[in-house]
Amino acid sequence: MKAKFKRIDGIAISAVFFYLLAVLMTGLFLDAGSSLVVQGNPIQSLAEAFAFPLVDASLPSAILLTMFAVYSLIFAGLVIVEIRLAQGKGRSALSVRNWAYYAITFFVCYGLAAGIGISAHAPVEDWTLVGNSFLYVGESFFLALLAYLVLFLAVLFLVMLVTSIRRYRIPFGEDAPEEAPSLTEEEHENLVQEERARLQGSLAATFGANAQGVAGAPSADGASGVSQPALGNKTQVFPGLSQIEVQELNEEGKEYQDDGKISLRELAERFRRYLAKEEKLYYDIHSIRAFLAGLSASRLIILEGLSGTGKSSLARYFSSFVGEKSFFAPVQATWRDRTSLLGFYNDFSRSYSETPFLKRLYRASFRERAVNIMVLDEMNIARVEYYFADFLSIMEYPMEDWTLDIMQLPYGFEPPMHLDEGRLHIPATTWFIGTANKDDSTYTITDKVYDRAIVISFSDQNVPFEEAGESSPVSLSYQGLLALFEDAWKKEEDLLDTQDRKRIQRLASYCYEKFELAFGNRIMNQIELFVPTYVSAGGTKEEAIDFMFARKVLAKLEGRFEEYVGEGLRGLEKLIASEYGKNSFPECRALIAHYLRRFN
Repeated sequence: MKAKFKRIDGIAISAVFFYLLAVLMTGLFLDAGSSLVVQGNPIQSLAEAFAFPLVDASLPSAILLTMFAVYSLIFAGLVIVEIRLAQGKGRSALSVRNWAYYAITFFVCYGLAAGIGISAHAPVEDWTLVGNSFLYVGESFFLALLAYLVLFLAVLFLVMLVTSIRRYRIPFGEDAPEEAPSLTEEEHENLVQEERARLQGSLAATFGANAQGVAGAPSADGASGVSQPALGNKTQVFPGLSQIEVQELNEEGKEYQDDGKISLRELAERFRRYLAKEEKLYYDIHSIRAFLAGLSASRLIILEGLSGTGKSSLARYFSSFVGEKSFFAPVQATWRDRTSLLGFYNDFSRSYSETPFLKRLYRASFRERAVNIMVLDEMNIARVEYYFADFLSIMEYPMEDWTLDIMQLPYGFEPPMHLDEGRLHIPATTWFIGTANKDDSTYTITDKVYDRAIVISFSDQNVPFEEAGESSPVSLSYQGLLALFEDAWKKEEDLLDTQDRKRIQRLASYCYEKFELAFGNRIMNQIELFVPTYVSAGGTKEEAIDFMFARKVLAKLEGRFEEYVGEGLRGLEKLIASEYGKNSFPECRALIAHYLRRFN
């Protein structure tokens, strides 16, 4: 990291500069032999009040005072630079190393000041004159400090007085109304949209909308209110969902002939060759295995890394490979809440504003055998925990309880078929796959999101390889894919055994003790599902555990620069070597090496 200087640094340097200017002026008035000032002036009187002897300062004394002032300013500037450099490298500004830097800087600066000042006295025949010069410097610094403090307090009280006069009508404990800040064009547009929504809500209330914003619903006391227009039928309120319902009921369902003989290992290798041959996309086999194992362990997958590494393509083409078509939604920076995904009821049009995302979920509810991949492209260009909050919450519950509240409907209203009492059940066939770029234009994804997801990082460039072997797409239903996962979970030799769990627990305990990184039941449950699927796809237990520990635990150390983190990482590297071997866990070792470079 680079050293970042702040406005407060300029304020501090300015304060020191004016103080040292006051020191030089004080020294001028303090000189008992000067003809430039009136003798017996207030500065000299103040010195006598403190029983300071007045010094007849000579030119060497003035040079000594000037050198101490100049090098004091240099010392202050160097200390600020050392503080910012330490913070830029992730060190504490109060560390032992920095205190050593401050001490060295102090002795060098004031040693030079004293040396130059004493040289101005050369040849030194009487050291009493040198002592008087240092006494003169000390008195000047002390009396200037007193004057500086008095001036500071005077300015402070003046500011308080002016502020109190301006706020004399405001009672104590209450804040004055803030001035409206200047807004960017985008912020102004957001405020306009919020005000429009507020006005819509007010108009809806005028026409009898209920507390949930559903016009035409009866009030709590059973009265319908004044001038309540009746809510239309389902084709008027939900035109898009109703149309999907008609289409799906009239069309014959897709016939699935699952490739019954295909294994997870063959599926991974064949998918990799398909991407290379058909799309000229070259992925490492470990990434393909992790992707398939991730589908078995979580319904939320995050593919993160630099732009152009093939994150979106991997998610999109998996659907094509198994005979389906994925849903692709580019996330917008303006997404703030659930309405960006699920829509909202429009009081003016008296219909529900249905988003493509909602309509895809509704269509998937009719297709019980289709693998439903829903891609959120550049998901962290807005805050995920805001617009995706409903989905993050329901992922804590069993899948049969994955229900979204779309709209509260009035009594007697007949909703679309799969919108049961205004609630939509997320189809079991659904996976959400988000792509995330790591640059300055995006938000940091929080641990709340990461803990629920399987995260796959793309950092290396794809290297072309020979596409030898079968690469044609497969016919695979949701039930067929789930059967492959369940077969993997039944293989005793691929499951975590007691020894595996003890090793993982020792690593987790170490990370909690050294870094305060929690390792909850959710992560352990994901590992239990991920490992056997990864092994069935052609990998090893050690590779799977390495992947999950790196992504679910060590990744949380990103942005941690405390000195104890470096020591803990070195200890973790030794613990991994003792548990799994010297050359084991390449993903964890690579991540540890990446972090340790910050401490060198």
